[in-house]
Amino acid sequence: MTNMEAILVRVSNRKYLDRSLTEDEISQLHKMIAVANQASGLRMQLITDHPEVFSSLRTSYGMFSGVRNMIALVGPGDLPNLKERCGYYGQKVLLGATTLGLGTCWVCGTYDRSKVPCQMQKGDVLCGVIVVGPAAPQPGAKEKLIRGALRRNHKSAAELSRGMGDAPDWFQSGINAVVLAPSAMNRQAYRFIYSNGSVAVQQKEHTTYSDVDLGIAKLQFEIGAHGGTWTWGDGGTFVKAKEEKSCGAVIWRKGERGHEFLLAQHGASHWSFPKGHIEGRETELETAKREILEETGLTVDIDPHFRQVVTYYPKPGVIKDVVFFIAQPTGGTEHAQEEEIRQLGWFSFQDAKPLVTFATDVEVLKEAEAYILGKS
Repeated sequence: MTNMEAILVRVSNRKYLDRSLTEDEISQLHKMIAVANQASGLRMQLITDHPEVFSSLRTSYGMFSGVRNMIALVGPGDLPNLKERCGYYGQKVLLGATTLGLGTCWVCGTYDRSKVPCQMQKGDVLCGVIVVGPAAPQPGAKEKLIRGALRRNHKSAAELSRGMGDAPDWFQSGINAVVLAPSAMNRQAYRFIYSNGSVAVQQKEHTTYSDVDLGIAKLQFEIGAHGGTWTWGDGGTFVKAKEEKSCGAVIWRKGERGHEFLLAQHGASHWSFPKGHIEGRETELETAKREILEETGLTVDIDPHFRQVVTYYPKPGVIKDVVFFIAQPTGGTEHAQEEEIRQLGWFSFQDAKPLVTFATDVEVLKEAEAYILGKS
């Protein structure tokens, strides 16, 4: 599931199954939070198995039940645009949790903050929490009522933007994502303006949580527009990212104790799957086969029916889509490409999962495992 797909399917959940997160879910969330904290200067933290935060009477307005887990939105009080950063990066983690199949809900007022057992350094501020966990399969009557009211109160694309008639398609797509952005009391008190080739956002009011809402909305616009960079604050401007595309595959083989996956350590940093840039007029499949041969020395048979897309920023101002297929070796001599790959290794699913660096790639691995098992 891509972030845009997560935006489309996500709802605010207030009713949860009273169970702990799995070890895999916890590991994935920790990876997402670590990446967000490094990029933002925040100190967001995953809090598990603490139902007392939402057990007091003062939280009854939110109509929550079964809540055990949350992400504490913590950051230094002197960090510029603290609340906006919490909104932007908190929403990144929230959408990541959605791709894991978990329910989520933003909560900035209706919880007992004194019971949130987060680690606070001197000068830190707790700006709110994001409830996360397995959502109840059927929402209760009260939650249905709340969802219905929120849907009715969402502002339209026309209300949230100016200059739509002169704007490129990516601006329209960005606004469509903003329409679905959660905000306190569903106020959506901002306007995105396209003028003379540039985009800016202006706040219509300044309230306790309006900066959090602004950060959430900026991220949703960025995802809908398929990449770009915002400046912080009211009046912040957006620069559309240059788009790139790479292709590769999750390569697997039958081993003595089940099937194994080929992972590549790219440089001295992350573990993932073989991949590389499209060249000239290559098709996705042609690129994947060529890059696999160059990086691993292997020829492969690719199954095009498995296709997963991961999107990330390899460098400032550039967004990259990586298309992963699934493949099996057919020949060649295995060796790592010296310029690109530090080492190659075959791992079982259980061993590969914690080794893969990024949470989005772990999801691709999990989808590949399910696909293989489904065909066997």
